[in-house]
Amino acid sequence: EKGEDVISKDAEWSYNYASNVLESRFEKGEDVISKNARYSYCYALNVLKSKFEKGEGVISKYANYSYYYARDILKGRFEKGEDVISKSAYYSYYYARYILKSRFEKGEDVIISKSAKCSYVYALDVLEGRFEKGESVISKDACYSYRYALILKGRFEKGEDVISKDAYYSYCYARDVLKGRFEKGEDVISKDAEYSKLYRENIYDAEKEQLEKEIKEIEKLRNSIAVHYLYRTEI
Repeated sequence: EKGEDVISKDAEWSYNYASNVLESRFEKGEDVISKNARYSYCYALNVLKSKFEKGEGVISKYANYSYYYARDILKGRFEKGEDVISKSAYYSYYYARYILKSRFEKGEDVIISKSAKCSYVYALDVLEGRFEKGESVISKDACYSYRYALILKGRFEKGEDVISKDAYYSYCYARDVLKGRFEKGEDVISKDAEYSKLYRENIYDAEKEQLEKEIKEIEKLRNSIAVHYLYRTEI
């Protein structure tokens, strides 16, 4: 018991004593453990195998341990830790995707401020659709503007200027999003031999062929109407 009094004054020793020696709860050491986020989380996970309420206060001061505690211990929302999680783009995204399984509004501002990538993956994996707050930052990056347009399943006009500065993404945007010509991007495409050739073959020529086909259909329809009219007139 005298040894336990000494052990109980240190968080690491208390946790290791509970985990490796007692293989169960060490009540004397819980006060000191509860002052350390790492050992509070580990104590809950490996010793108690359930929530450690005494340690939740210190855990809630760290985004990483708040997320781990929600994921591994609570298997759900950890409201006490949401303020600190919301200050990290990384943990806001993971908390929304894997814990809440829906949007995490508190963390959306930091997700936006971090990067186009964070806003894009949040739209893709969490919202599974449009993320209006993130569109300004997305629109500054050609890659994520193109990918975001795929989420929208249609034009992303805010991002077209930046897309039009890159031959590859201009071609991809024309092919996969517009399903036709992307006039804004044609100047940059024309300066790249590979994408100029692909654009001409798969977009420009294909669109021209489709237009010619439509014209033929219209002419065919006109001829059919004309014949029908003549037939009725002769009768």
